[in-house]
Amino acid sequence: MKNEQNNFDLPENKILHLFINNPYEGVFYIDENRIIRYINESVVKYNNLTREEIVGHSIDHKFKNLKFDVENIDRVIKTQTYEPLKYVKIDRTSFIASKSPVYRDEKFVGVFCRYISIDAKDVGRILNENWVDILSGFQMKDIMLNVSQTIMELNSYKDEFNKSNKALLGIENIIGNTPIMIELKKRILKVSQSPSTVLITGESGTGKELFAQAIHFHGDRSSHPFVKVNCAAIPENLLESELFGYEEGAFTGARKAGKMGKFELANQGTIFLDEIGDMPLIMQAKLLRVLQEKVIERLGSEKTIPVDVRVITATNKNLPALVEKGTFREDLYYRINVINLHAPPLRERKQDILKLANYFVLELNKNLNLSIVGITSKAQKLLVDYDWPGNIRELKNVLESAMNFSLGSMLDMDAFQYLHNLHSISKKSCDSQMLKTRLEETEKEQLISVLEKCDGNRKKAASLLNLSKSTLYRLMVKHDLL
Repeated sequence: MKNEQNNFDLPENKILHLFINNPYEGVFYIDENRIIRYINESVVKYNNLTREEIVGHSIDHKFKNLKFDVENIDRVIKTQTYEPLKYVKIDRTSFIASKSPVYRDEKFVGVFCRYISIDAKDVGRILNENWVDILSGFQMKDIMLNVSQTIMELNSYKDEFNKSNKALLGIENIIGNTPIMIELKKRILKVSQSPSTVLITGESGTGKELFAQAIHFHGDRSSHPFVKVNCAAIPENLLESELFGYEEGAFTGARKAGKMGKFELANQGTIFLDEIGDMPLIMQAKLLRVLQEKVIERLGSEKTIPVDVRVITATNKNLPALVEKGTFREDLYYRINVINLHAPPLRERKQDILKLANYFVLELNKNLNLSIVGITSKAQKLLVDYDWPGNIRELKNVLESAMNFSLGSMLDMDAFQYLHNLHSISKKSCDSQMLKTRLEETEKEQLISVLEKCDGNRKKAASLLNLSKSTLYRLMVKHDLL
């Protein structure tokens, strides 16, 4: 070690200066009274403010270009415990941040905060900076490689957030002017201002995810992540690590540095647990603890991580019946059902069918590169008279099928021939088995058509049908298409 120090031609205070003032990290010291006492050069340059404009002010001060994640800082001041690297979003900028309590003579005197922007376009160039070469005697290149890998991994999480948040839609994107939909939109706006848990019930294909997005979009968490989890699509043995993350070595094949779970990714935002009725009992108990204590434990760790997440759930199942049956926890049901919203089936809002149909025709024209201009009056009547057991999802799929086979610029009865056959059967006979058989045949025909269109590519077919890959696989097994 002595030889290494002899090769080192910079004084210790210069090394410390290089560490603290590296251009990729904002550093703050905030005292126990929430007053900013120190900032590094990166903070000054990044925010285009002078040191005098920042130092000496409270973190609540309204700076021109600077904001803090006040809740996280206050939590460290209150608990006087270290907060490890975590994702935070301040306004529109993403960071990884850590906060350390500072002590003097065993007395707590403040918080040391570090922020690394993960909006930097070329994190790897850090490795070529002169100051890293200078510090090579202390194996800093290895350390910076780890930092670079960590930031690149966090950038992949950021990409997921961006994709998710770009897709978010508000109530103006919820199509429907029937009384039941007008009332539902009012309720969505109302509950968006509340932190309480929400349970959205309704049949498959009724738009439950869109309603969840609207709640998040209009709430005060809208600038933070909206993370969706389909509880039915994730195998039971993977669900815990998917929700809560895992530590290095938690299981065979685990990432070396571990992985953040969906709850950590959704911190300060919203997590949407779709198909909650399919969650295994053992996971229901773990979810209940998160809702009660607002902490999670990664798989393979005993350390608790605080999370600030709004939870929205959805199901097409009868949860009270599952509670009675013993397959869904009663205490969890009451915990998630603080606010209940019901997504009405399409047959209860028939006046909205043509509005939805016209919207989908315009959307599908773009996706399919077609120029369908409308639907004939007879075909419109067919759409309105049909009961739509698959709801909005079925309507969209039926329209896409019709548009693919349409020979003209208008969708007529010929384009909806199989739907016309279904409607005729249901009108002429009350024989539910006959209708079920025809529906099964239609479902199989639709699967075959889409799989052929996608050249057997299941991923593309599932996306086209708006199904999960596991659901598509189940349907293919059901219809002997494997």
